[in-house]
Amino acid sequence: MADEQMSKTLAFHVEHYLIAVAEHLMARNVAIRRVYSCGPYTEEGHVFPDVEGTLYYSKHFGQQLDDQGGVDLHWSGTSGWRLGSDDPETPDEDAHWMGTGLLPEPERVAAFLDTYRLNPEKAGSRERPYYRAEGRDFPALLQRLSAYLPARTSFEYATGVRFSTARDKAYARRVLNVLTPPGKDPVVDVPLRAGELEALLQLLEYVQVSSAPMGPGDFASEPTVAKAWRLVTSRQEPDFRS
Repeated sequence: MADEQMSKTLAFHVEHYLIAVAEHLMARNVAIRRVYSCGPYTEEGHVFPDVEGTLYYSKHFGQQLDDQGGVDLHWSGTSGWRLGSDDPETPDEDAHWMGTGLLPEPERVAAFLDTYRLNPEKAGSRERPYYRAEGRDFPALLQRLSAYLPARTSFEYATGVRFSTARDKAYARRVLNVLTPPGKDPVVDVPLRAGELEALLQLLEYVQVSSAPMGPGDFASEPTVAKAWRLVTSRQEPDFRS
């Protein structure tokens, strides 16, 4: 069993690999809400001798894959990527294993999820592969994972900063793309109650205060928000054409 320091180092390296995958997924409009990684540990009644990680989607995106929202994108330190439930009570035979190596390039993982979204039965295999022995050869695994670490001097060396920055950039690109369409951008009438519009403004303000500089918060600002706020307070009929 790895010691505590090795466990933390493994989890840190795996988290960076997962974030690299998440960056490609978010570029494909996949809503990733959280990245989780775990190294070996022992607790009362349970021993986990290896390393793993999971990318968690938003509830809405998860329900697009499965009515119950129970199809997670999981990485195993022995078997690579799979799509399936993160519930330990769910048998492995219900999972779809990518089956293209332990550490496939992030764009290949994104393509695996794309295939599942189009046709689940054509995504990977039901047979679980094994690429390394459980709980063994951690130094060799760390060496392979190190390719996905930013420079130590980079602010993105901190996994939380790297993920939040990647998410902000992804949503900023999406907002910019829809605000600058190549063709016509028709006006749509969306009937809203004043309370619903005010709630939307509160969410936009939250984006402004919570996103990084040059993130989506820059787009959730004047003049659109100010105009919508005036409509709420004056109870005017909405007209966003001007």
